Amino acid sequence: MKKLMMLLVIGAAMSCDADEATPTNPVNDAFDESMATLLREGTWMGSGSYTVSGVAQIYDHNGKKVLLLNNFSSSNGPDLRVYLSTTTGAASFVNLGKLKSTNGKQTYSIPDGTDIDQFKFVLIWCQQFSVLFGKAETM
Repeated sequence: MKKLMMLLVIGAAMSCDADEATPTNPVNDAFDESMATLLREGTWMGSGSYTVSGVAQIYDHNGKKVLLLNNFSSSNGPDLRVYLSTTTGAASFVNLGKLKSTNGKQTYSIPDGTDIDQFKFVLIWCQQFSVLFGKAETM
């Protein structure tokens, strides 16, 4: 019984690294930054043993807010989500959806009515196990 419990604990701790991984094919969403107004941006930083790089940019595009992950790359894991968050611990956040890929140029619609001034962090978050993969503080 102790061996089984130990295996379950080890499996849960490692599960954000392998099972049901996020797609890795590069994404190149068609978003023309020259047709939008840059509101905020921040550079990605990995957390713990995870690496995340690139730039998180929030644009106004014809009255709609859009998050652009530019030159983006991330360690892989299951159930990775993109959050706008008030903290790096995802205490209060807006879930923008599943991470499309671990690399490439990606866009995410920010819901109408979201006050982006309340959310200074963009996170890559393993929702299944509440693990932070990376953060970008946007200013």
